[in-house]
Amino acid sequence: MRNQGILVAILVGVAAPVPQALAEDRETTGRVSYKDHAAARSGTAEAGRQDGWVELADPTPTKHGKVFITVGASAGTFSRLRIDASKGRPRVKTVRVDFKYGPSRIVKVRTRLDRKRKRSFYVDLHGAREIRQIVVDGDPRSGGTYTVHGDTTPPPESAEIIVTR
Repeated sequence: MRNQGILVAILVGVAAPVPQALAEDRETTGRVSYKDHAAARSGTAEAGRQDGWVELADPTPTKHGKVFITVGASAGTFSRLRIDASKGRPRVKTVRVDFKYGPSRIVKVRTRLDRKRKRSFYVDLHGAREIRQIVVDGDPRSGGTYTVHGDTTPPPESAEIIVTR
């Protein structure tokens, strides 16, 4: 009998409504940014799009290994991606791009990015496409951080499709 009373008390406590302050989503959107840092300082999203490149991910340490970057269709279409070193010399192994429509694209990077030598990695997306998410697999042993940018300018119609390093 005594155990039933404890069980009822526990069930009533579990079924109690959650206060509104606790129910709110406290997730921040700081991980994914659709603005350039200059745009954030000026307060306009268009300032980050002047040269066509939009920051899709803040500086991310390679020590996290595989990182999933949610982009979403609301960000628009992108024709290329650029991965830059923002600190140190991070090594990126692969980049997978999951498109809103169509199959994913996996690119083997296997290179060390270098900010001082302006060594970035570019991925051609074969036309302007909406991206659902980007998965960057960094080498945790390499150290350093990287950023991911997307090119919003449409590709020329007669351009060759080349993945450059």
